[in-house]
Amino acid sequence: MAGGCTAVTRRSGMSLVELIVVLLILAVLLALAYPSWQQFRTHQALRYAAAQVASSLREAQERAKAERVPYRVSFTRGSGGYLVERDGGGFRHEASMPEGVSAEQDVVVEFTGFGRPVSEDGYRVRVRNGAGSAEAVVSPEGGIRYEP
Repeated sequence: MAGGCTAVTRRSGMSLVELIVVLLILAVLLALAYPSWQQFRTHQALRYAAAQVASSLREAQERAKAERVPYRVSFTRGSGGYLVERDGGGFRHEASMPEGVSAEQDVVVEFTGFGRPVSEDGYRVRVRNGAGSAEAVVSPEGGIRYEP
């Protein structure tokens, strides 16, 4: 085989230019996706806070029924923290909503020793963050739900 044979060499891997192009494409995709991700997280935090508040209200209601003692849950406008407590002492739990979520107004939700809401109109606890607002509702009959 004299004369005309040439060896074929194979390249393996990527060149530096190819690697830079792939990294640039990834950077552009991440830059486009990040705002949507942040918006999703903010919206999820709001939904979680509304569910958490409803759960705390149910806890206070169930404790009131079980112990036959009034309970209350207190929310302070602009604060992410709230207080679940037994009337007359003995139980006090300080809870907090996810970061960036706070109560829209001062509200004290009170349950009788039979777990019924003290207010004949029920209660509405509205929470808010950058994604909007959501509510936890206590009906006059004592039903508790949240509305994201």
